[in-house]
Amino acid sequence: MARLILAILGVVLLAVVSLALVWLLGQVLVGLGVFVVGLAAVLSRLLWFLIVAGALAGLVYFLASAWRPSVRAGGAGEDQSEPTPLRTSPAPHKPRP
Repeated sequence: MARLILAILGVVLLAVVSLALVWLLGQVLVGLGVFVVGLAAVLSRLLWFLIVAGALAGLVYFLASAWRPSVRAGGAGEDQSEPTPLRTSPAPHKPRP
């Protein structure tokens, strides 16, 4: 009779420990799921920002390049003067008398 009661208590204890472990695993998975959902939300907002920022940057680049006056070679009425090159060597030193 004592062995039967100990066996039943062992099975009940095993069932309670198993249920506790299943509950703990469920809590961990819920926490992991909340983390994954939050990470997905952050990454989706980052992707949305990058798409919008890239589109606006492309639009600004297009407008800036379209707004810039083009230089045409040999056009009538345009200034054909060439820019003076920068001096790359220092000026010669003149000794004082």
